[in-house]
Amino acid sequence: MNYSINSTKDYHIKHMNTLGWELTVCNALYREDTPIRKILDRNDSFGHLLYDYLRVCLPMNNVKKVVEIGGGYGYLMKDFMDKNSAIESLMIDISPFLLKKQEEILSGYKVLLRQEDFLETDPDLLSGVDLAIMNENLGDFPTIVEISQKIFKATSTDAIDSHEKEVVNLFERYGFKKPFEGFFNFNMGAILAVEKLCSSGIPYIYIGEHSCEAQVPDMFKHFVSIESSGNPEKISLMGHNEYTIKFSFIEQVAKKHGYTSIRGNFIDFIKINITEDLLFAMLSKGRLSDDGEMICQFVEDLFKYEYLILSKENG
Repeated sequence: MNYSINSTKDYHIKHMNTLGWELTVCNALYREDTPIRKILDRNDSFGHLLYDYLRVCLPMNNVKKVVEIGGGYGYLMKDFMDKNSAIESLMIDISPFLLKKQEEILSGYKVLLRQEDFLETDPDLLSGVDLAIMNENLGDFPTIVEISQKIFKATSTDAIDSHEKEVVNLFERYGFKKPFEGFFNFNMGAILAVEKLCSSGIPYIYIGEHSCEAQVPDMFKHFVSIESSGNPEKISLMGHNEYTIKFSFIEQVAKKHGYTSIRGNFIDFIKINITEDLLFAMLSKGRLSDDGEMICQFVEDLFKYEYLILSKENG
């Protein structure tokens, strides 16, 4: 066995005690006085901006029961419930620390909190859910790292172990394009999590995460430059590593289960005003001030992060 399995489970259960150093896009916009909000076309929080964008694509007025897997500090769900008072939410999180934060932020709302690994969640709990949300956490699920493409050429299933067999089975089940040579990383946990959501028949699913396939539209290329390898890449964070997501594979899983998809970058619903000050900060890579560095990273993340809005075709 030459591969390894990247898992954040132990970290989130035993060691996590802050998200302060991990500046998610959602958290970056939560404070009203953050300088990041000054560059937005509309000064508002992540959850409000996302809800209004989903309202254009989905019948959000009919959404009553929402499940969020990995809810962070609870900011997104609070914004959704402020927008739609009929929402009842189920928060599933592996981290006792984050669930405590969610309990505080969502106090007074109709919320049920469960601490568990979503891959182990009873599928019956998803019955009757109208909308599922997985925002900026799919990269936390287990990733198979540096696995050889030779597993697809094994003449006997006895020649590969159980994890390798599961990778081969998922490639065959969803028709994923196989690498021709060398080694690759595979978001197996993310695939299984999305498969679980789709198998439940939830009418609408939103997924947002750092992508290994993200591209910058031509109109922004003069001041934003990112590289996407197409292979899930490691993001080193305090106490753990995460991996970027291959969104084309996620789309294939959803399509196999009868979902249509809308795919894009966070810039679609978090719109920015391109001013001279912003251009200066971007072209200087934010080196001249702390605010400039933070803004530069944030704008780049608006392109690095992709989303999928999935709709069940008979829904």
